[in-house]
Formats: sequence, C-alpha cells, structure tokens
Amino acid sequence: MITVTINGKALEAKPGMTIMDVADRHGIYIPRLCYHKALSPIGACRICVVEVKPGPPRPVPACTTPVTDKMEVTTESERLTHYRRELLQLLLINHPLDCPICDKGGECELQNLTRHLKIQDQPYKAARLTPRYDSQSPLIERYPDRCVNCERCVRVCRDRVGAAALYFDNRGYRTAVTAGGAVMDCEFCGSCIAVCPVGAIIDKTFKYSARAWQLVKDTAVCPYCGGGCHLVLNTKKGRLKRVTSSFDESVNAGILCSRGRFGLNIVQEEARLKEPLLRQNGRLVPVSWNEALDFAAQQLQQLRAQYGAKTFAGVGSPRASNESNYVFQKFCRAVLGTPHVDATTALDHQRMLRALVDVLGRPKVTYGNEKESLPRTIRGVSGFQLALGTYDDLEKADTVLVVGSDVKKEMPPLAWRVNTAQKDKRLRDLLVISTRRTRFRSAAQWNATCRPGSPGFVILGILKSLLEQNDPRLRGFGDFRREEVLRKRLDATQWSLVEEATGLQRHDLAYAAQKLLDAERPSLIVGYDLAGLADGYVAMCYVADLLLVLGKKLRLHLTAEKANTQGCSDMGVSPFWLPGYMALDNAEMLEKVWGLSIPREAGFSLDRMLHLAAEGAPDAPKALLLMGTNLMGTHLPRPVVEKALHNAAFVMSQEVFLNETAARAHVVFPTKTAVESEGTLTSGELRVQRQRARAFVEGPWDDWKILQELSRRLGVDFGYGSAEDIFREISVVFPHYDQYPFSEIPQEGYWWNRMYRAKYGSASWRRVLDPSLGAVTPWLEFPPQPSEAYPMLLLVCRSLFQSGTYGRYGTGARTLEPQGSVWLCPKDAQSLGIQDGDTVLLSTPHGTMEAPVGIDRQVPQGVVQAATHYENLPLGRITDGNLLTPLRVENLSSKAQ
Repeated sequence: MITVTINGKALEAKPGMTIMDVADRHGIYIPRLCYHKALSPIGACRICVVEVKPGPPRPVPACTTPVTDKMEVTTESERLTHYRRELLQLLLINHPLDCPICDKGGECELQNLTRHLKIQDQPYKAARLTPRYDSQSPLIERYPDRCVNCERCVRVCRDRVGAAALYFDNRGYRTAVTAGGAVMDCEFCGSCIAVCPVGAIIDKTFKYSARAWQLVKDTAVCPYCGGGCHLVLNTKKGRLKRVTSSFDESVNAGILCSRGRFGLNIVQEEARLKEPLLRQNGRLVPVSWNEALDFAAQQLQQLRAQYGAKTFAGVGSPRASNESNYVFQKFCRAVLGTPHVDATTALDHQRMLRALVDVLGRPKVTYGNEKESLPRTIRGVSGFQLALGTYDDLEKADTVLVVGSDVKKEMPPLAWRVNTAQKDKRLRDLLVISTRRTRFRSAAQWNATCRPGSPGFVILGILKSLLEQNDPRLRGFGDFRREEVLRKRLDATQWSLVEEATGLQRHDLAYAAQKLLDAERPSLIVGYDLAGLADGYVAMCYVADLLLVLGKKLRLHLTAEKANTQGCSDMGVSPFWLPGYMALDNAEMLEKVWGLSIPREAGFSLDRMLHLAAEGAPDAPKALLLMGTNLMGTHLPRPVVEKALHNAAFVMSQEVFLNETAARAHVVFPTKTAVESEGTLTSGELRVQRQRARAFVEGPWDDWKILQELSRRLGVDFGYGSAEDIFREISVVFPHYDQYPFSEIPQEGYWWNRMYRAKYGSASWRRVLDPSLGAVTPWLEFPPQPSEAYPMLLLVCRSLFQSGTYGRYGTGARTLEPQGSVWLCPKDAQSLGIQDGDTVLLSTPHGTMEAPVGIDRQVPQGVVQAATHYENLPLGRITDGNLLTPLRVENLSSKAQ
C-alpha cells in the first residue's frame, strides 16, 4: 500500500490505482464527463483535471493519472474551476437548450456539471453544425447536437458488448458519433443509452413518459435467458416505464441485451391472463378461482380412480421459479403418484446435465461430523458441479474454446465476459469451432468451421489427440478401468471417420487440443448446437471425459436458454433424478422430509410422453399438467404434439399468456411472470438469486400456490405459507442450496457449487469421483446427411431477439424481429433463384411448411438456418425434435409469377 494525500487528507491506495479510483473509493467527488467506472479511462474531456505534487505544472486528468507514494492532490481550486468552466462552455457552444423536453433532464451529467460550476453565460460562439437526427432507428433515438464526444457509447459497444456498431466520423470540430448510416444496424442492447451522460442517445420507448425524479427504482433478475442479469425496474404509480441497469452489481455489470432492456413490458400487457379459464361447450370462458380449482381437482380424482396414478404426466417450466418447480414435481410424484415428470429442458440443456451426472457423478457432500449437537464440517465435495465455471472463471481464462454454440444469441453474458477478458488482455487465445459464422469469429484468434451436427465428433477428436500424446501433464482418470475403456473406444474410431464427420483435418483438432493442454486457466463453452442433437447426450459424455482428462483446471460453461433452465433440473423436474440430482432408487430421505411415498422407477421423458399420448398406447398418459410450457412453440414434431393434446382426457395449463398450447387446455390458470413471483432463480453459472414479489396486474397467482390449492383439494396439505417456506425445505433436501437463509440471500446471489460459508468449517475440499460410476463412452451417430431427395440441411438455432412466448409480447422482439424467416447463403439463394423476401416451400421427411426467406452471408453453403419460437415459423411441422434435418427448398414466389 502507498499513501496519497487528497485535499489535505492522507489516504491509503494500491499501486496502479488512478487518482479518480482513490477519490471515488473515499467519497471525494471529482467532476467528470467522459469517465465511466465500467469503461477504460481515456482522459478526453479534461473536466476531471486536478493539481498534483510532485508533478507537472499544468493540471492532469484524474482518470488516467496513476497515484504514486507521497503524492499530494488538489481537486478544487480557483484555477481548476476556471479550466473546467472554459471546457464546459466550449462543449455548450452547439448544445441545444432543450432541457425541458429532453428525456435526460434530471439525470443529465452535463446539466449537473453546469449547475455545479455555476455557469450562467456563454462567451464563445462558433459556426453552427447541422445535426443529423435519427428518429427512424427502432427502440433508440439519436440527437447528435446533444453529444459531447465523450466516446462512452463507442467504448461500451466495442469493449463490453463486442458489437462495434458505433464509431467516430470526421475529425476536429466536426467529429461526430455515427452508426455507419442514418439508421442504426446493431444488437439494440441499449448499452449506449445506459452510459450516455447526456440526451444524445435515448430510449425511444420511454420518450416523454416520465421524469427521472418521478420514478421508483427496484431491482429484479431478468426473466429471459439463463444469464441471471440484474435489471432496474423504473416504475411510476405502479406502471413500468423503462428498464435500466446498475453498473455497481457484479453479475452483468450494467450490460443488458435487447430482451432484458426492451422486453419487460410483458408484465403489464393487456393480453395477459388475469382470471382462470374453463372449457365449456368447446370454448374457454372466464370462471372464478374456486370453480376452476374444484373442476381440476375433480378431474384428477376421477382419472386416478379410473386409470391409476401413472396416467398423469407433468411438464415443468424453465421460466418458473425454483420454488414453483420444486412444488410441481412434488405434486406430481407425492400427490398424484406419477414418475412422469419432465420439462422442455429435456430437448437440450438437460441432456448435457444428464451426461455430466453419469460421468462425473451427482452432487455430494461428505461431512466429518454427523452428530447433530456439533457443527458439521465438510470433508469432501464431489460431483459434476465442480467442473462448471462461473463468469469470473471465464473472465480470468487465458484460453477459451467455443464448440457447438452461438454464444451471443444463446446466453449473451458469456460473450460479454469473453470481451472483457480480451480487452483486459488476460485472454490469450479465443478458439471457435462452429457450424456457422457466429459473431465471435471476428474476435477469435483461431476459427474452424465444422460440418452441421458434428460438435460431438469435434470433442471426440480433441480427446483422441490428447490421449495419443501421453503427455505427463494429463491428469488421467484416477481409475484405470475408465481410462482403458475410453482409450479402446477412441482407438476404434478412425481419424478418417472423424475428419469425414467434422470436415476438419486432424491437425486442426490437434491444435485445439494442444491449446487446452498448454493453457493455465482454460475454459470450454458448449451450447445448443451440441446439446440439441439427437445424440446430444452422447456428445456431452465425451465433453465430461475431456474434463476428466484435463483435470480440475478446465472450466465448463453451458449456455441456458431460459432464466431458470438450470434451476428446473436442480429441483428434480426430470424423469432421471429427484431434487438435488438424487437417485430415483435412493428416495428415503426425500420421503422422510415430505412424509409421503413416491414412485422409485424412472418416468417417461417428454418426447416419450407425447408420442405415447399421440399414439393412444395402453400406457399413454391420459392427463397432461403443463406449467409455463408452450409445447406448440417448440420444434417438437407438431403433429405429435397436436395429437397428444387432442387425445388427452384432461389438459391443465398454468400460463401467463394464452398461447397455442394453453388454448387447447380444459382449464387454464393465470400465473405471475418470473419477475413478479417471490422466490429464487438459478442461472446458467449455478448462481442462486432471489426474486422479490411485485405485482403489475391483479389476478394471476404464483405457480406453487395454484398447485398447493389443488393438493389440498386432493387431501394433501403442503402447508407452505410463502416461497421462503419452500426454499427452507429445498435447502434440507439439497444441501448445496443451504448457504443462506432465504431472507439473507445477498443481492448478487450465491453459487451453489461453491459452499464457501464459514459455518461449513473446513475449506480443504477434494474434487473426487464417485467410485460407483462406470465409464460412459457410447457410440456417436454420424450426422444426418443431404440426399438427392433432400439436398440441403435445416439447422434449428436461436435468435438474438426472440425468446419464446414472452418474446412474442415484448416490445423489443416485436419491433426488431416480429416474424421468423429461414436463411440461406447468397450462393445457395442464387442457384435456387431466390431473392430476399421470397416465400419458399420447405420439405423434409416429416412434413412441409411455407416460410419467408432471408439471405445471410453468415450461413454456410448447403444449410438453411431457422430460429425457434416464431408463430409464423412452426418448425415442428418439418422436424422430429432434432436440430438437424435433411431438407428440400422450392421457391414459391417464382412459381407464382
């Protein structure tokens, strides 16, 4: 530590800190304009100048000047005030006096500085510049005459978001920020709005709706992807006016995507369900809560009496809270008595977790003292969760390998952390192996394009390269039998097959393997392009084997599409495990806590539930309980889903909006969104965060409350009075959640895979394997290939703007991408005689569908790319639930002519 004196006060500082850092840490205000704590300082505005001794005779910028031992700093003097006033007056030459109508009024930093420096006149004049206003861009408006050229928007877009959509044009007096055209073409994350100190870039959706001092601010966890981002909800008289962010919190550090910033209007949409609906005479009509609950309970009783407990199938929700998902699977298993519990996470993310559980083991804690009268001490922790990394791990990584993921679209916070690591020069190598040209490719040090459906073979090839080296740095399995089985399987897979499947050369995979081996802090990002494959589970088994071979240093990061994708599996909404990944045949502890017996056998997976119901099989579920799940909005085979819903004797839906699936139900219960429900959410980095209750509309209930009322009518009273009661029970069933009482969960949450609290005692934990596990090395399926009848491949992917039913009602998604399109590369479009905007007929072995087409250079040749969740793009009509399907494309527009 060194000593710095500021305004006569001696302060301690760390070497490398700037004067601004030290002043801010000790509450000493230094005027600033271009400086922002979330961005690298550039010292452009010079408003923050201070006097230092020893130092130059002229004032120096506090934001870029590092402190030295015994330095003396003066932040306020007549000389400094004179400098600051002149600099500010020069900025005000062209600045319009439109504060009464500017939305930044009341929180404008230029306005505040003008008052602070008591500027009342303008002695300077210059040639007036003609501004080029931008009122045509979606969601954002730009007023260049208000701009102070602080470069904040340029820096946040380039360094934090990684979009580089804004930059400076011209030099000198005519310098201006531009987006390359009259209208912006970017991700519309709104981060430029968040950092702009003036009203040069504003939120178009907030314009003229309120003043800053009228707004009440409250924090919330974003309900969209599994990033766990913190939002700041700005309300006026109970109505949400805008969403902002805080640069003080540690999860997303002030950066949001378009979904989080411009999609929260869903909480007060007129289309929201506000009262229960009951099917009468073929129509859904509003009824009272008691009437709807009584009807549902009666139907469940009758079906159980007629067909038995296994006639029920429950589908939970990655949108709902941990508490609601926990109560949902408890209701299905303990009250209805059915083992058939699953969620749409089974289509991708849960496949990855299942492989990790089978190879690395279930989460387990070994205590050194089992006596209840004494504090328990942790002696060992094992399980797959120890291999999963956090955002902090990613930001500290020196090598990052991305396989099978379009990271920015699937989970933006992962991409932001990689950008930060690159900007801070900690990340030495970013390696991307992808089916298509993703946004990451331009930032990567090394790119490789693999064939569609081959990420599993990519991982296998990397493993094969590593084990062929016999490098002493390889950790090894610690279990010879596992290693022997894996080596035999890899030896049996010829390099020629790997090269044919991936389209990559052996030396490419060897290069990626060597980079991981040489790295000190490597991270691996895996996503939907691998998990969504028909053999996604198998491919993920090889990812888990890679973690074993490289040892503890490799951190794995999984993308998660929904806010509680991870928590849904943690709570046991799966046919393969109970809450806390407890084995199905080891449920004594759970039965003891619940005081109820539960089935021990594995239930039907989501896919099997629907196929059996559609076929009308003897053991098919007769009743479907759907919580926050729009089966018709997925790429599950649409005919199968439609038949399953039609054949079911009873369909119960708990929903926020009346989507296509809910519209086919016999009873629909209106529920709160994840933003409104009291409870917890678990992000993709295993961070458990508390969501506080807040109501935007009257009528909807918490999902868990609906289930509890149904349970009471069926003779079982759970006795929960609040989400806190449920969380307390979760912490007993799943000890990794028992780190904080519900009311004491910190603002930033906690990682359940890091049991770090002092009350647990010893920190000398070991990463050990479950000795009961065997090697899991199944055969990978060769990726689907084009044929003469279907000469192209359909690749189902994710959208940057759209995210399920929520997104259909979000202002941002409706504005930026109201309808879905299928995308072709220019060469394919030209050979097929297709132009941008044409309508095409898509044909696969599973069906046909018409769709609008777009042309995108990022799409590989021979591939048609399409995103899920669009009403006009029901991909389930032409897929079997796999993300890769052989396809034929015909141009309907040319035929019509």
